[in-house]
Amino acid sequence: MSEALYDLSGLAASLQAALDEEVPPDAGVDAPAMELTVPTRPEHGDVTTNAALVAARRAGRAPRDLAAAVGARWMAGPGAGVCDRYEVAGPGFLNLFLADSWYRGALQRLLVEGGEYGRDVLPVARRLKMNVEFVSVNPTGPLHVGHARYASYGDALCRILAFAGHEVTREFYVNDHGTQMLRFGQSLAARYGQRLGLDTRVPDDGYQGEYLLDLADELIAAVGDRYREALAAVAPDVTTLPPDVTGEIRVWGRDSILARFRATLERLRVPFDVWTPESTLYEGGREHRGFGGEVGQSLADLDGERLLYEDGGAVWLSTTRYGDDKDRVLIRQTGDPTYFLSDIAYHRDKMERGFEHMIDIWGADHHGYVPRMKAAFTALPPHDPDKLELIIGQLVNLLESGETRRMSKRRGDIVTVDDLVDAIGVDAARFLLVGRSHDTTLDLDIDLAVQQSSQNPVYYVQYAHARICSILRNLPPGAGPAGEAVPAVVVGPYERALLRTLARFPEVLLGAAEQRAPHRVHNYLGELAAEFHVFYRHCRVLSDAADVTAFRSGLCAAVRTTLATGLGLLGVAAPDSM
Repeated sequence: MSEALYDLSGLAASLQAALDEEVPPDAGVDAPAMELTVPTRPEHGDVTTNAALVAARRAGRAPRDLAAAVGARWMAGPGAGVCDRYEVAGPGFLNLFLADSWYRGALQRLLVEGGEYGRDVLPVARRLKMNVEFVSVNPTGPLHVGHARYASYGDALCRILAFAGHEVTREFYVNDHGTQMLRFGQSLAARYGQRLGLDTRVPDDGYQGEYLLDLADELIAAVGDRYREALAAVAPDVTTLPPDVTGEIRVWGRDSILARFRATLERLRVPFDVWTPESTLYEGGREHRGFGGEVGQSLADLDGERLLYEDGGAVWLSTTRYGDDKDRVLIRQTGDPTYFLSDIAYHRDKMERGFEHMIDIWGADHHGYVPRMKAAFTALPPHDPDKLELIIGQLVNLLESGETRRMSKRRGDIVTVDDLVDAIGVDAARFLLVGRSHDTTLDLDIDLAVQQSSQNPVYYVQYAHARICSILRNLPPGAGPAGEAVPAVVVGPYERALLRTLARFPEVLLGAAEQRAPHRVHNYLGELAAEFHVFYRHCRVLSDAADVTAFRSGLCAAVRTTLATGLGLLGVAAPDSM
């Protein structure tokens, strides 16, 4: 019997084959995808499906008759070895009562595959070379709690996509070109001057945060008073500082901020494969319309498609041809590029690198940017909008003693990622930040995050893992799981419930990968931990019967491994003790 049968997705695939035989494709009827659910009442079976109800009309058969035919056909084939019986219930539900042999087979598969259980769940034909770009903020100040959510979500998504079977490259796009970087350079120059005793003022539209004072101290330690004379000559107005001086200070500040980014993200367990500076998109290559690099080539491509035109001294892209509500400026009247032009060039660059699918994870304030980016991407050869997926994340509210903390990077009133990790630890931050769907606002309660109780979701799951480690450590020699062998014991109701939850793991991973939903893994881990605690309350692992002890300890080991795998996919540790 195929090992694939011993999880719910494999069981569904086996039943799907029986349904397809009853409703063959050459009959002009598309059979629905078989979905299994676990009934809330045990008298309705171990698993149930409404597939016959959905397919009956198109098949021209009564739902109950079709359900009975599918059940009989399946029981005459692969179902015979894993199912005691089936029932047709209500208007046409097919309820399956699985045999002890199915549960023992499920446990054996779990023990054989260990930490690989659920890996490569995605069919080979659907695996892609993917690029996931996330966080990607201007290097103008510390990463704050909002960035922590996007970092945790993006990293967990990448881990899940790769585990499911995709080839994933994680990318950080460094927005180091344009007006905001100029304002940052001027703000740092002003703080540097102040530290040297000059009356240099941060521009009104500059960055006011106190972190710039620390950065200015580091700049003085690195270069001394190199820029003092230039600043004294223009004080108090740093906006009139010679461009080469502002540029040097800006680049130094950018590199220093990026070093902080790397350290913070490493602390948060968020690695990146590629860091792409926006400034490099303007470098090299043949110039077109006054721009080189990927920017120039993008302009050349768009000109080749006859999509650029000039109006009012600016250069416009005809994005309305591809669904945007209005055309967009790429080159201003001043000859300066817009951010949109850089973004187009950046996505062209990613296509040139051979990615079959690209995912961008953006903040809530980018919602209105989606139609124009999709239009511009479609305008670029090969004109395939399906290659680009834009995910918009929502805000995170930080709660302390029931109060919401407000944040602004410009004002300096921010709670940084490092502040958050200092307060609640990496594990709590990572787990709680993916606790809800990315498209809903998340309230992160600091008081709850530090509680060592069942009310704290991460503590609850980690405690289950640690408890199992303790159980297995304390078993007498020879009383633990007998390797991958599963004894032929009678499987009780609590063991069955726990094994059904374990058997769902590949299905959960597939859904999390396809729906871009790490919170599904988060929720599943809570369910698995809860099911384990129920099992532990009702079933003694160290039994008077050696076979029962071997079975239950093997079941504990399978839960421990699955919890560790799931936590790892969310970037959370699985402690052996707590």
